[in-house]
Amino acid sequence: MKLSWKVFFSTLIITILTFSIGGYFLISAVFQSALNRESSSALEENKMLRSYFGAVIPTSTSEEQSKASMVNISESIISHFTNDKLSIRISDDEQNIIAQSDDVRFDVNLLKQLEDNSLLYKTIEYNGRYYIQTASILQTFSGKVYIETIHDISSIFTDRQNLFSSYRKFIFCMLVVNGLLVFLMTLWTLSPLKRLSNTTREIAKGKYSDRVVIQTKDEIGLLAEDFNKMADSLETKILDLEATTISQRDFIGSFAHEVKTPLTSIIGYADMLRSKRMSEENRILAADYIFNEGKRLEVLSLKLLDLLVVKNHEFEMKEINMKELFNNIKGIMEPTIKGSNILLEISAEDIQIRVEEDLIKTLIINLIDNGRKAIQGSGIINLTGKRISDERFIIIVKDNGKGMTENELSRITEMFYMVDKSRVRDKGVGIGLSLCKEIVELHGGEMNFESQVDIGTSVYLDLRG
Repeated sequence: MKLSWKVFFSTLIITILTFSIGGYFLISAVFQSALNRESSSALEENKMLRSYFGAVIPTSTSEEQSKASMVNISESIISHFTNDKLSIRISDDEQNIIAQSDDVRFDVNLLKQLEDNSLLYKTIEYNGRYYIQTASILQTFSGKVYIETIHDISSIFTDRQNLFSSYRKFIFCMLVVNGLLVFLMTLWTLSPLKRLSNTTREIAKGKYSDRVVIQTKDEIGLLAEDFNKMADSLETKILDLEATTISQRDFIGSFAHEVKTPLTSIIGYADMLRSKRMSEENRILAADYIFNEGKRLEVLSLKLLDLLVVKNHEFEMKEINMKELFNNIKGIMEPTIKGSNILLEISAEDIQIRVEEDLIKTLIINLIDNGRKAIQGSGIINLTGKRISDERFIIIVKDNGKGMTENELSRITEMFYMVDKSRVRDKGVGIGLSLCKEIVELHGGEMNFESQVDIGTSVYLDLRG
């Protein structure tokens, strides 16, 4: 059963019990008060009759005259005082009836309980009607006289039944009205919980930014506030997990992307050593490229892990010669561009620059490789480097490939974005330039692009070092 119905029925049951018990005691109290008033009135009537009887009965007559006088007085009293609601019976010392107003049955047991100068009463039922019977003793010259009255109080019991009947109707009407009010109040009270439940289901579906809006300051409002705090904490943790997952995926993708060029160089120089006769100098040079690229590949994996997953931006910068750097890059790229009718031209000042060598190589090789993929047929890639101030130097990678539109140019550094989606196998998964952007930012620089369709693309790396 839903909570709303539990609250509704429990409130309704409490209301029924409260009204029923309260009404029962109220009507019973009213009835008892009326009964007490009638009892007091009946006792007063009996006292009055006893006083009157005692005042008129003779005190010094013969026994026969006294009996005759008692009968006459009793009949006179009965005739004078009897009415529709009051019946009187007068009995002698032996409880023989001297006079009686009507045939109402008197309870003889009440006389047996009487003592001298006592006054008793009891409620009796006779022929479906209710009476108060009173009894008292009058000590006369000729003996005891018992005076009994019967007072009809059926109207009190009838009123009580009418009250109970009216109250039952009142209770029924109150239940209908109260039931409707309780139902509406239950819906109003529990509606915040329903909104809280709906929000919980939405969050469970993955809408972690959803929050419950409850403006009350009661316990439900506090519950909603605590729920929103919990949802905030949960969303933060989920976003952290997603960020970690994305970083790990970025690392795997970037590493897979960047490992191709060193492997191409290693495979290319290894193939040259295996299949061609080479001079000792060229053989040593090829072996040196293989060794250096293998070591770079080993170190690069850890540095990419720091850069993309751990987000570590504290790398050791070293002074290296720009011209030697470019010559080394040209040697690394030779197996990749060999046989593709592409000429790699380098031009670098013989100056010292402060960079992270492995990452700056990865950056430039990535840009050259992108230029290679943009050239259809034969073409030229120019790699230029020069200092523009004491603390800044610029590297330019320019190709005469197919170029890009302005819309493509604005999105090329986005993760997983690819200009030519038809060459996915050749171009990887669109991670290269995103990684390049990270490396440029690590060196406190900027990366800018200029491109024209069918003319080519130029990349400008303005770096600090």
